[in-house]
Amino acid sequence: MSLSNFNIIGLAVCCSILIAQLFMLKKNTAHILFAIFCSSILMTFTQKVTGDSLGTFKYIIGIGTIATCSMYWLLSRSLFRCKRAIEKHHIALALLISLLLLIKHCYLIANSFSVSEIRMDSLSNQVLSEFIVILTSCALVLTVWEGFRGFKNVSKKEKGERVFFLVTIMTSVLAIKLTSVVFAPGSPAMQWVESTVPLFVLVNTQILMLFRYQKKESNFKEFCDDKNAMPSIQGEAINLSESDETSHEDKEIAETVSLLLVNEQLFLQANLKVSNIARKIDLPEFRISKAMRNHLNAKNFNQYVNELRVNYARKILEDSNKLHWSVLVVGLESGFASVGSFTRSFKAQCGVTPNQYRQFHKDNIAFCAG
Repeated sequence: MSLSNFNIIGLAVCCSILIAQLFMLKKNTAHILFAIFCSSILMTFTQKVTGDSLGTFKYIIGIGTIATCSMYWLLSRSLFRCKRAIEKHHIALALLISLLLLIKHCYLIANSFSVSEIRMDSLSNQVLSEFIVILTSCALVLTVWEGFRGFKNVSKKEKGERVFFLVTIMTSVLAIKLTSVVFAPGSPAMQWVESTVPLFVLVNTQILMLFRYQKKESNFKEFCDDKNAMPSIQGEAINLSESDETSHEDKEIAETVSLLLVNEQLFLQANLKVSNIARKIDLPEFRISKAMRNHLNAKNFNQYVNELRVNYARKILEDSNKLHWSVLVVGLESGFASVGSFTRSFKAQCGVTPNQYRQFHKDNIAFCAG
């Protein structure tokens, strides 16, 4: 396959993906940013396909490529952040990068028309190019950081998504850097890499978007069944018309909270509050509480944590090597702040006090041994 044919295929793929984004019924910020990024890649392939046949107008087409790096950084934030994903200063930085690229393309257009009054000398061109390289490099580093940020605190499913994202970005960067070192600019090998990498990133990002946001009827039915089985909290009505996307995000939040509480045993921290978890995973408290009600079958955060603590305390009370531990010590070791709160929670869950539970367990062991 020749490079020109490959570029035509890349152009067709870009058009198909862009049309798919435009006809998406339930769009969110990620879909809009991805559509802009796709449009920028589309202009890149348009330049490659047309070559020098359009003369000066190829620089006008190049204006459409200015949103590639900055939009992908914003897209990465919208993919992996639930709170404050994109704020004014993020948009300002993205616009600054695009503006500098626009200025450079405008100078190229002016120079091609030999407008001497606004021709840019080589020094100015070099300074502008270096500044653009610095800012785009920063945007690229920030894009990679979004994949690593909070990696160990997310669900197993999202870890897979992030690994796929990071492999895509880092493989692309490595391919371009190695090729630029080995081959001269404008060489056939360099041209192939410059055509392959954007298409590779675009297709892989589309796969990631489908995997993350695709509507699944079976999951929606399961989610609705879980909702119907749960009582409302303090008379609050349960909204059964919630979108699949929200259900998916809530489930991931619940998995992350469970991972922190159970696997990392944060429930053993005395006076643990939902605000502590909210700060740790950078989400509002109401999102965490909602996710726990919907997917962990918890009435509230404290009730769920106390259940974990009581189950932990039961293992201590059943341990024959820890019979000398007082109820107070068991309660404190299990994360309770006082013996009173420990006893109340234990009796509410098990129907007996901690002392009674330990005695019953000892009697059962003695009975079985006898």
